[in-house]
Amino acid sequence: MVPTLLPAALQHTASTYPDHEAILFENQRLSWQQVWQQVQRLAQAFLDMGVQRGDRIGIICTTRPEYMITFLAATQVGAILVGFNINYTVREITEQAHVAQPVVMMLLHAHPLFAAVRRAIKAMPFVQHCLVIHGPAPQGWGELDALLAQTAPIMPQQLRQRVQSLRPDDGAFMVFSGGISGEMNGAVLSHRNILTSISAQNRILNWRVSDRIILHLPLNHVSGTTLLVIGAVLSGATLLMLERFHPERTLQLVQQEKATILGQVPAMWVMVFSLPHFDSFDLSSVRLAIVSGAPTPAAIMRRIASIAPATLHAYGLTEATGMVTYNDLRDDVEVLLRSAGRVAPEFKLRIGDEEGRPLPPGQVGEVLVSGDCVMMGYFRNAAATRQIIDEQGWLHSGDMGKLDASGYLTLTGRKKRMFISGGYNVFPLEIERYVQSHPAVASCHCRYQPDDIMGEVGILHVRPVPGAELSPHDIRRYCKQGLARYKVPREVRIEDLV
Repeated sequence: MVPTLLPAALQHTASTYPDHEAILFENQRLSWQQVWQQVQRLAQAFLDMGVQRGDRIGIICTTRPEYMITFLAATQVGAILVGFNINYTVREITEQAHVAQPVVMMLLHAHPLFAAVRRAIKAMPFVQHCLVIHGPAPQGWGELDALLAQTAPIMPQQLRQRVQSLRPDDGAFMVFSGGISGEMNGAVLSHRNILTSISAQNRILNWRVSDRIILHLPLNHVSGTTLLVIGAVLSGATLLMLERFHPERTLQLVQQEKATILGQVPAMWVMVFSLPHFDSFDLSSVRLAIVSGAPTPAAIMRRIASIAPATLHAYGLTEATGMVTYNDLRDDVEVLLRSAGRVAPEFKLRIGDEEGRPLPPGQVGEVLVSGDCVMMGYFRNAAATRQIIDEQGWLHSGDMGKLDASGYLTLTGRKKRMFISGGYNVFPLEIERYVQSHPAVASCHCRYQPDDIMGEVGILHVRPVPGAELSPHDIRRYCKQGLARYKVPREVRIEDLV
């Protein structure tokens, strides 16, 4: 039976597999019982801070156990975790914080922009409490390490009452997404969304308590936090965490800890296979290799399929809580090359025309998804929600594709103006709007081109205002000041736009 609330899912796993290893990170090894205890302590601390149901808790952190503990603690009190990309500039963090308005902000002490982000938080009137992660607290801040080390009783009455008040459609996780338009909005995923999606995933992929899962993906995305973290929570599996992706360290961890599941975006697979000593690593423990998030070159897909008995090539999106299509794990590589599998039985998928009406197999149209995986909506933006979810509940993905007679999905392109660089969605409109704020820029246009490693990279054409002197270096430096590094165009061309 699928649990209806995330706290119940965690409690079930902690009671069923209390001594089983939940997390390995550097020199730490935490059992599910220890995870449960830390979650309860932090959840009570959130209650002591006055966090209410529906409040947002912001976090800026790398892939560490503290992130997972914070997410699960937020779900205990009915709060919504808001993950900020660790690569964001202060400008991007500030803009998105004003959308989400978190009452608590948590920041990794080792963040290279710690001082600047701290100053920015001081100017956010909605933030009532600040916590530092893994480091000494500045004046007025609390230390997460100290809260997790408390010996307070587990599940006190106040916390028990809050958990009992929760409902499946309460928000649990907010992920910023450009949707179809490129306008950044916070997609709110509920307990129901997450548990329905990940229960389907675990059933289809046969995740089990003996699995050991590499987790080196960012946790501000559905891939890290819903697919892998909650996948482990529901199965009792072990998460092998790396703070950041590193090709060699990834393979070392797979070999040393006998990982059974390795999921990566295509750019990560390319970098792993590019290691000159790749063949020296023992990857025989891997039973399932996963690739998703971007188009995969044929040669890379064939190599992925060669390292494990089963390979998953899936399709999904943030607004649908993660993966919605799966290939049969018995499919050969030729099937993986041409399709992203069939929709999970729990959901519905169809190809729609310009009006959203279903198209027959073989015809190209927009990929539409419906079911309990579809997000609650964009946070406090009903107009943007209506643009992407129609009156019948169909989510319009902005991706183009077709279905064959067996229901297998082939993606053919994008209706939305977007490219994917290293697994991240990049919206040219966002880049253009930012660059056009430069006083010497009259106009600009961002396009993209294929790249052997990153998949796609941005090319920016800039027209200066009359009389201004601009160089590509000037524009790239400006981009680095206000855009996350994966959004910075690979190439800048100063020229008249045609």
